[in-house]
Amino acid sequence: MFNNNHSVQVIANGLQSLTQAELAELDSIITPRAAILLAKAFGPEIGELLGPLLVNDDPKGKADAEEQLRQMMRDPRYWRDRDPQVLNAVSEGFKQLYPEGSAPAV
Repeated sequence: MFNNNHSVQVIANGLQSLTQAELAELDSIITPRAAILLAKAFGPEIGELLGPLLVNDDPKGKADAEEQLRQMMRDPRYWRDRDPQVLNAVSEGFKQLYPEGSAPAV
């Protein structure tokens, strides 16, 4: 069976092997929509990895990234199970979107 946690770890390990120039190139091609689709495919844990790649996107991209985080919050693993990985992914995602701590009201 497909293991999302293992897949996310493989991706995390792979990202560590990229140079700064390669990470910058990846940042330019990962759109908020791509991040949403990747989170759908691999689970909310990937949000932690994608957050830094979305921080400098346009305001529409910021809104899309925030919507992705809100979708993660609707996942039962967040609100019912209080899964530490999901909680951390949501928390880190909002910290990256709003580093000054000024997230809009829900």
